[in-house]
Amino acid sequence: MRYRIETERGDLFDTSIIISMLVRISEDVPFGQMKAAFEKACRVHEVLNTKVVIESSGEAYYVTSDETHNGFEDTDKSIQELIDLNERKRFHIEDGEFIRGFKSADGILFMMHHLGGDGKSLLYFIETFMRCLNGEAVDPVPFRNITVENIPEGSELSSLYEMLLKYWNKKWKKEKKVFSFEDMDKAYECNWKDHKSLIDIKRYEKAELDGMHKKAKEAGVTITSYLITDMIKNMDIKADIGLAVDGRTDGNRSMGNQATGISFQYRYNKSVSFEENARKIQKLMKRKLEDKRRLYLVLLFMGKLDPTLVDALSLEHAGYFSSKLSKKVAELLGYGSKVKDISLTNLTRVDIPTVYGDHKIEELVFVPPVVSYGKNIIGIVTANDVMNIAVHKISG
Repeated sequence: MRYRIETERGDLFDTSIIISMLVRISEDVPFGQMKAAFEKACRVHEVLNTKVVIESSGEAYYVTSDETHNGFEDTDKSIQELIDLNERKRFHIEDGEFIRGFKSADGILFMMHHLGGDGKSLLYFIETFMRCLNGEAVDPVPFRNITVENIPEGSELSSLYEMLLKYWNKKWKKEKKVFSFEDMDKAYECNWKDHKSLIDIKRYEKAELDGMHKKAKEAGVTITSYLITDMIKNMDIKADIGLAVDGRTDGNRSMGNQATGISFQYRYNKSVSFEENARKIQKLMKRKLEDKRRLYLVLLFMGKLDPTLVDALSLEHAGYFSSKLSKKVAELLGYGSKVKDISLTNLTRVDIPTVYGDHKIEELVFVPPVVSYGKNIIGIVTANDVMNIAVHKISG
């Protein structure tokens, strides 16, 4: 198998691109049993049996690998310690390492490179893991991603964007550099030498969660709009907000990066009520979400940009590489000094079972990566009437 890395190319050289998910289950399971379930679950998903190759032309592909390096460990470290340690230890995707699992002090932690999939993908891996833990038979799951060719009709770029792409791609030919995994190692070292990952997790049980949903309903907004309003109400700026969105148009449950996103700007208006601000935010969000051109703009644009220029944007942000054009493009596309104030992903109430025979998922914590175009990254997930909100930042 051979799949071109295209719309997800921005994940290849990003030095902070690991998705984490903590699973708390109802009983203690021996490490050996967990490790066997993890290994079986990895064999099921096609993407976890591949590796990434970068060709001399600069094109990158997933290709089938006979040997992978996904691993599961027993540790007494906390989720904060494990994330801070492991996101700075580069995943060797060229050797087929896409996911690491840990039986930790806080629960079962899974950490996955974004090229292995999005937040929904990690949920579906956890479903497979729990089924394997319960001794169930599981069928192979094919890889899926979003390509320029399979982006829904009606998402075409405007002539202005097409002209800009043509201009940048032509100019990049004069500066073009094909980056290697050795460059990636050096970029990780450059990015992480003075940085530390910080995670704050807030837990809401049924009574609090029900109260929040009631207030959102009374305001006529979704819980996501309500939460965004609460997050920016004390910001004395016009906040730049990004929202990750599931790009699956067919409801598939495959692993692979199938996320897209929207962004909008909003300044909290203190002269009107909180509820009115929430309604205005929801109106902005709805307008973007219902417009296919806006919904798939970033994926389509980045998928048509020269792939090595996309790499250069991540490396500009890491402080490892710079050129006249890549520096300019990085600033214009939000990889430079001005990044999103808030980037939020709400996986809502999980669409996987929480009970697998004698094993029950009590709750989940979802920690998205601090990608190159964001600074306050927020992951929200609800399971069994418990909602966890994780805020992920990088200090330094």
